Amino acid sequence: MANTLTPELLAQLYCQESADPFITLITLSHPTFDDIRLVNNTENITSNGLEYISFPVRLRLPMDDGETNREISIEFDNVSLELIEEIRTVTDPISVKLEMVLASIPDEVQFSFTELNIQSLSYNKTRISARLFMDSFLNTEISSEKYTPLTFPGLF
Repeated sequence: MANTLTPELLAQLYCQESADPFITLITLSHPTFDDIRLVNNTENITSNGLEYISFPVRLRLPMDDGETNREISIEFDNVSLELIEEIRTVTDPISVKLEMVLASIPDEVQFSFTELNIQSLSYNKTRISARLFMDSFLNTEISSEKYTPLTFPGLF
């Protein structure tokens, strides 16, 4: 996945101190509930006409080494129990979209991770933890054939 860095982001990355935070916009989607839009910021943000609600979130992005599964870990605080009520009702994958923006220009997406799905979810009274996968290229079948003793007896 190639993302081109904007001059504004490069300026923030190269300066010694920055007053312009790099924030993540999170959209949780599922047919059974309205989209949930959250931002890991202390105040709500409007980006491209959509409001993202301030919510305590921790995010760990994947390694991009071409060898490991591209997994994103995300943790939401569960103290208010608002988010868990929606998530508990779902039994199939929840789609997730992550967009990273500078707070000063929230309409210009710097990085985007789309087509993510929650692979596993766990929660307790204080935290919701989820593992998101971009794709499972290490688990993709190369061939439509199954090499079993029944179909290929000479191999076994």
